[in-house]
Amino acid sequence: MNRRKFIQLSAITAGAAVAGVKQVMGADKVPINPMSNVVERVGRQVVLPKSPTIVLPIGVAALAKEPLDPMFDDMRSRAGVNTLMTFIYTHEPHRAGMVLEGGKVAGFRGGNYAKPHMQYYKDQPLTLEDMSAPEFGGVDVLERVIPVAAKHGMKVFPFILEDNNIPPLKNWEGMYEVDHHGRRANGHPGGPCHNNPGYLNFTRGLLEDYARSYDIGGFMWGSERQSGLLNALCISQSNGQDPGKATCFCEFCLAKGRAKGIDVERARKGFGEVETFVLASRKGVKPRDGFFTTFWRILLNYPEVLAWENLWATSRHEFMAALYKHVKGINPKLPVGWHIWQNITFSPFQRAEENLEEMAVYSDFLRPSVYNNVAGGRYVTFVKDARTIVLGDLTPQSALETMYQQMNYDEAPIDKLAATGFSAQYVEREVRRTVESVEGHPVEVWPGVDIDVPVSATEAHCTPESVGQAVTAAFMGGAKGIILSRNYTEMKPENLSGAGKALREMKLI
Repeated sequence: MNRRKFIQLSAITAGAAVAGVKQVMGADKVPINPMSNVVERVGRQVVLPKSPTIVLPIGVAALAKEPLDPMFDDMRSRAGVNTLMTFIYTHEPHRAGMVLEGGKVAGFRGGNYAKPHMQYYKDQPLTLEDMSAPEFGGVDVLERVIPVAAKHGMKVFPFILEDNNIPPLKNWEGMYEVDHHGRRANGHPGGPCHNNPGYLNFTRGLLEDYARSYDIGGFMWGSERQSGLLNALCISQSNGQDPGKATCFCEFCLAKGRAKGIDVERARKGFGEVETFVLASRKGVKPRDGFFTTFWRILLNYPEVLAWENLWATSRHEFMAALYKHVKGINPKLPVGWHIWQNITFSPFQRAEENLEEMAVYSDFLRPSVYNNVAGGRYVTFVKDARTIVLGDLTPQSALETMYQQMNYDEAPIDKLAATGFSAQYVEREVRRTVESVEGHPVEVWPGVDIDVPVSATEAHCTPESVGQAVTAAFMGGAKGIILSRNYTEMKPENLSGAGKALREMKLI
């Protein structure tokens, strides 16, 4: 691959997030694949890739226990898969592929499903015992899978997706966030703190271990979390959140906030005011001046809340940039990309905080999650939460229409949305927005499309046709690869074949 210098961050924006990222960047960027195959799409040209990256994520249980050759033959024949992404480090049973009836696995602990090489883990609190996953008898999944995958023409990417729940190991606890009441976060919406040096060093060590110890194809890292204010407002695809769990106020965030001139106690008090507002709203108390006005008044009275919000968002971007730089210092040819939580396609607030144009300078690929089938039910939850609080002055349908207009969507009414899901046009629009955001950078967009992501009985279910429509829409939006999501072991064979049919019709496989 050819190398070229980063486009200077200062050419993008002079925002605070960029100032932070500048301090940790310095490596060269690596372009991935050239483009070809021009097709016409609604009066504009769409360039299809010559050799798209066709990715299939998979839990480690199947890779550790099952015969690999027939499994990989199935992936290749159904959908032309040329890249595996495995949840190689996780303390979450469902990512390990071990969820049983009721969502629990007795005695599950998780950890690293490859062999930890401890020389790479410096200045962090975890021991070999903390990292080693006891399931599957200590099988090194990467060592087992990589040579067989190569025989089938597939690369292997470790997919490191942060755990929200504190792992059942005491040495993890100190790396987790602290809410504005001073309590340690122990699960969603919290997670490990991106300003905690022990957590950064652990994650850098994990990536270095995989990069130096195995013949991997690249990395994807992800964090399914949002910032403190959005958690306090409880505006998310997950309902029933506690507004008192706004993060992070750990010792490292407090020191960083003070160094930036933020009045920490005023920020903490402001988050308390937001919590009071949310709890009253949930009880049906209508503010005298209306919901949105009351919310805005809190921000005017406590601008430190927004300063703390910016601190959290900036810190995550700095964390990601540091990981990118670390990997490129080990092997500049290894592509590094980011899983982008679907909530960014629902929330105008989180979309503002996740500026993809800025992210492009420390990315080789981006993976926006555009799960259109499950989006319907998730968006209903999101809009209901928003209407309870900041959009409480609106009717349910008016709140939905307002959100649609803000996000440029044209989908079903709220009473039908969960049962229909979002359309394939949602996939195309969001992929195109991502492609346009990184224009001018050698960054590819590999969206994650929904194949049998679990839903309730009353929600829309995937079909081969709906999967094919989503896959086609992704490439019509300008994708250069696709991530058939979210886990091979969840997918119905006929629906994975639906993705393959669409890819063949576009002559991509």
